[in-house]
Amino acid sequence: MSNTRQRQRNEEIKRKILDCAREIIDEDGVGSLSIRKITNRMEYSPGIIYHYFKSKQDILDCIMLEGYERILSAIAPITDDLSPDEMIRISFKNYIFSALTWRSEWKAFMLSSADTILAHTSILEEKSSEKRRALAELCHTIENGIEIGTFATCDVELTAQVLWSAMYGLLARLMIEENITQMQQNKLIDRQLDILIKGILR
Repeated sequence: MSNTRQRQRNEEIKRKILDCAREIIDEDGVGSLSIRKITNRMEYSPGIIYHYFKSKQDILDCIMLEGYERILSAIAPITDDLSPDEMIRISFKNYIFSALTWRSEWKAFMLSSADTILAHTSILEEKSSEKRRALAELCHTIENGIEIGTFATCDVELTAQVLWSAMYGLLARLMIEENITQMQQNKLIDRQLDILIKGILR
C-alpha cells in the first residue's frame, strides 16, 4: 500500500472513531464515553483505538478542537468594512445559527461542568481571553470600537465576558425550547443584541 493510500486509510479510521464517539455523546452525554463503548459499537479491538488516540481524553480533545474551530469559522468577519457594533452583531448571529445546526453536540459540551470540558470552554476567569481565541476576537472588536469612539471606555475583557454570557444564555434557551419559530428566533436575537450593544455604545 502506498504512503498516500495508508495516510488516507488512517484518516478514515480516525474519522470513524471520532464520529462514533460523537454518536455516544449525543445519545448518553459526555460522561458516558469510554474506549470500551467505542470498541463495542465499532467492533474494533482496544488496540486499534489506542493506535490512533492515546486515551479517551485525547478523543474528547479532538472533538472539542474541531468544535472550537467551527465556532471561530462561524464568527469570522465576512468583510473588513463592518463597524465594530455591526461586527459584534453579525458574529453573534452567525455563531448562534451555526450552533443551532449541531444542537446535540453543543448541549453535550457547552452545558457540561466536567473539568475536562471546562478546560476548553470556560470564559469567566480573569485573563480568559489569553486562552480563548473567540473571546480574544471579541475583545479586539471592542477595543477597536473604543479607539474610534463607537464604544464607551470599559474593562474590555469583562465586557466581552458579559456579552458572550448573555448571548450564551439566549442560545441555551433556544437549544432547550426547540419549537420556537424562525421568525421568533430572529426577533429574540435581534432584540437581545439591540439591548447589549446599546449598553456599550458611547
